[in-house]
Amino acid sequence: MTIQVWFKKDIEDNSSELCVPFEAENATEDGVVHCRFKTFVFAIGTRHTVFFMNNQTASLCSPSQHTSQDLVQHMRARPPGNLSVSEQNDGSQMLQWSSPYPPSSSLNKNLTFQLSFRHQAEDTWTIKTVATTRMTIKRQWLLPGHRYEAKVRTKASLGRWSKWSPVVIWKTRHEFGQLPSLHCVLDGEKEVMCSWEVSRELAYLITYQLTCRHTQTAQFERCCLNPAVSSTRGTEMRYSCLLTNVDPETLQLKLLLTHNAKTFAAHKYIRSKPPEQVKVRETNGDWVVEWSAPATAPSELFYQISYYRTKDQGSSLQLNISKGSTCVTILGTSLVPLQDYEVKVRSLVVPGSGSTYEGIPSEWSDPAKWTSNKATWSVLKLIYLFSALIAAAAFLTLYHTIPACQKKVVLWVDSVPSPSKSKTLSEIK
Repeated sequence: MTIQVWFKKDIEDNSSELCVPFEAENATEDGVVHCRFKTFVFAIGTRHTVFFMNNQTASLCSPSQHTSQDLVQHMRARPPGNLSVSEQNDGSQMLQWSSPYPPSSSLNKNLTFQLSFRHQAEDTWTIKTVATTRMTIKRQWLLPGHRYEAKVRTKASLGRWSKWSPVVIWKTRHEFGQLPSLHCVLDGEKEVMCSWEVSRELAYLITYQLTCRHTQTAQFERCCLNPAVSSTRGTEMRYSCLLTNVDPETLQLKLLLTHNAKTFAAHKYIRSKPPEQVKVRETNGDWVVEWSAPATAPSELFYQISYYRTKDQGSSLQLNISKGSTCVTILGTSLVPLQDYEVKVRSLVVPGSGSTYEGIPSEWSDPAKWTSNKATWSVLKLIYLFSALIAAAAFLTLYHTIPACQKKVVLWVDSVPSPSKSKTLSEIK
């Protein structure tokens, strides 16, 4: 920017002179400007003050701009601290704060406080002036089930009001029958985000449905089928819903109180009673489990059985029994001999599709107990045993006959005539 360099000869002298720009010889450094100030005398003790100035700063430096101001006009007290709120037994709200100055300070004797509070949906504040560090907001000044905010500031005997303290927020006690406040924010030209809050205790019992209508003669209809639910500070449940393609100038809203309920199709959640009279009887070494259908069967049933060794219930076997059958046979060969067993049965609705009945299994019946038989010799086991005996006999026979044969072979070989055994040849050698 365009600036000038000025010289001031002495501190006490208010006059100043311009340093005249000139082109220095052999100037090689870009961006460097030179000026020359001509003086008529050089003397010990003379000081030169050099400063920059442009047209704007020239007007600011004129003596007319240097006016005096009172400190009181610019002085503020410190803002209060530790603003808190607590609800009283009668529903009123006690707000407390602390002085901005130490307890030993004399400034505490002349402090004044202003408490300002409002409903969060309002733009105007209610202001109360007090001389202490606490104030009670009466219950009748507040609406039940609504959110409020408050702030406080300080003023000393001199000066201006301090800045406001940070805002503290609270929600008044909800009264049954009092509709929650509805908050809506314009998100776009035709989009509005509406929300409302319900205490967590009431949210288990009741809920609110947001209904809308676009004209005065139209009926209110639900316009928020699945509101988003979130928790606020652990005591409130916030419901919010985005309304799209709406005309904010004509749309009317209404919150309707409803039960917090769930609707379900009864034929999809049938649970039958467990089977009755579960018995176990033996037939030709196998075990037949029988039972009776429950007295009040809602529809066609099928059954599941579970049997296991009494001392090892964790390794139970489960079988599905076809529709209409009330008995099943457990093979005796599948059981460990001379062990205590238990069996129990449960019933299920025959599943289907469409509008057919469905449900979950019944409770297990009381277990029926029995003890498995001793081990029996089956044909296959006899074949295995006979084959093992034959193999053992063959092994023993070979074990005793092979050494004897080897001995006889050696004796026979020694008895066969051979030139190497001739006594004549031996004498010749």
